[in-house]
Amino acid sequence: MATTIQKHTIERPVDHIFSNLLGLYEKMSEWFWFVLCFFLFVVLGPFSAPVALIALYQVSKEVEGQHEPESIA
Repeated sequence: MATTIQKHTIERPVDHIFSNLLGLYEKMSEWFWFVLCFFLFVVLGPFSAPVALIALYQVSKEVEGQHEPESIA
């Protein structure tokens, strides 16, 4: 008596759709974050310098009347 074992796989078309959508979602998500970070870097990068200069100017006005400590050397 001979016994055979066979493996049958039933492919559902829905699985291919979900795997394709998942791959598309991963690619779109990666591009979205890249474009968002690049856009924020380009737009906000040049404007960070004036904000830092204003903050330094305001701090210098607050410390104007205080004496600095003596140098050790």
